[in-house]
Formats: sequence, structure tokens, C-alpha cells
Amino acid sequence: MSTRYRRRYRRRARRWSRRGRRGAAIAVTAGLALAGLAHGVSHGAGAAAGAPAGTGAPPAVATRVIAYAKEQLGEPYVWGGTGPGAAGYDCSGLAMEAYASAGISIPRTSGEQWAWGPQVSTPQAGDLVFFAGGDGTWSAPGHVGIVIGPHLMIDAYGAGYGVEKDTFGLAADAGKGLADPVGFTRPWRHS
Repeated sequence: MSTRYRRRYRRRARRWSRRGRRGAAIAVTAGLALAGLAHGVSHGAGAAAGAPAGTGAPPAVATRVIAYAKEQLGEPYVWGGTGPGAAGYDCSGLAMEAYASAGISIPRTSGEQWAWGPQVSTPQAGDLVFFAGGDGTWSAPGHVGIVIGPHLMIDAYGAGYGVEKDTFGLAADAGKGLADPVGFTRPWRHS
């Protein structure tokens, strides 16, 4: 547990101790439990067994979205493709179909998916990560991937690459244009 959380809950415990020992004990216990939950989620503890690490999505949604994307690894890149099989995928087609496998309908193109949101500042497993890409801009991204972990995603990058695991947000990603994400969305919040 971080020092910040300890200090916050010690202050609350002192305040509540004036109200009675039992109230303080309950408050400290509840506060530590909440702090531990927040600390665990931010450091990779899933909400349930089998949930993707660090997921903020309902475990079943994030698990299904990521499982679908992993099943497509190695599929060919096809501009406008929504797979599966020989049809192949483009980046937004993969994202759309992965969410459809979890029962969530999202828009077709990366620009529409970005605008549809909701946008979030901190990525979690199952979220979508967006990039300006070769045919997009910072306000209408041209590339999208599915976050599977810290700086990790599954995407259909482009011709010659197919569906693959990629990193993002690192200096080493500059050559592929994945070093500077535009941002992240959490589509399951619409359902």
C-alpha cells in the first residue's frame, strides 16, 4: 500500500476514533481494504480469477475481447477487412469484431471508434489505443489496437504485418509510429 493511502486512512481513523473505538476499527479496516483494492487493480490484480491483469472492464468483457484478438494472431492484414479467415482484418475491423464477440457493438472505423469513446486517460486491458497513423490525424486517428497489458496491444498494423502483438508508447516504437498514442477509449462503458 502506498504511503499516501496509509496517511489518508490514518487521518480518517483518528477522526473516527473520536466517535468511538468500534467505528474507528471499522473505518480503518474498510479504508485499508479499499486502498488495497485500488492498489491491486492499479498494479495488475484482476477483479476475478482469469481476468486480464489491470483490467477495469468487467472481467468477462475484457477477457473475451482479448481472447478473440489472440485467436486472430497471424491472420492477414486486409484494408477494410473484418475477418475471420481469408478475409483478414484491418485495425478497426479487428477491434470491432473483438468487441462484437463480447456482445458489444462499436463503430466500424478507427476515427468513429475514437469519437464514440468514452475516452480515458489511463489504459487498462481491453481498452482501445489510438494513433494518428498514416491516414489519420490527432483528432481523427487512423490506427487502433486492443490493449492487452502495459505498453502491449494486439493490432492489425498494415500490409505485410497481419494481426500481431505490438508495443506502444515506447521510444522503440517510433519507426512504426506507435510511440505517441493519441489516447484510449473504454467501449464497454456504453453497454
